[in-house]
Amino acid sequence: MTNILKKEILIDADAEAIWLHLTQPELMKKWIGEPQMNIEIETNWRVGSPIIISGFHHVKFKNEGIILQYEPNKLLKYTHLDSVSRLPDIPENQTILEFILSPFKDGTQLSLTITNFPTVTIFKHLEFYWRGTLEIFKRVVENQQEQVLE
Repeated sequence: MTNILKKEILIDADAEAIWLHLTQPELMKKWIGEPQMNIEIETNWRVGSPIIISGFHHVKFKNEGIILQYEPNKLLKYTHLDSVSRLPDIPENQTILEFILSPFKDGTQLSLTITNFPTVTIFKHLEFYWRGTLEIFKRVVENQQEQVLE
């Protein structure tokens, strides 16, 4: 099984706007899941601090992790363990998500690298989720940019 997943997307917005959507809980709720999922995000974004994303999607879930890196407008990296997996909270079961923002022409490239998949099911789930979610993220950010310019 592969143990790395890479996705890249070009977004017609500056790094600051993208960063806000990656890190502000109220903006994150717009792209993480549907309104019916009642998404809640808890974190202070300090390295070493927890990040908890909870909600309801067929069942209650609670994704927990630790902030590994936080460089505004450049890099966000944290661990992720989904309660639905029922795996013990040990390092080898924690998937790592890394978001890198890079200037590209008149916009920004968002690169997502996900590593350390404890099971094939988790790999497949995250591959499916992020394939669509990055497109949703792009639309949310760009739509917000259009509203700001109007």
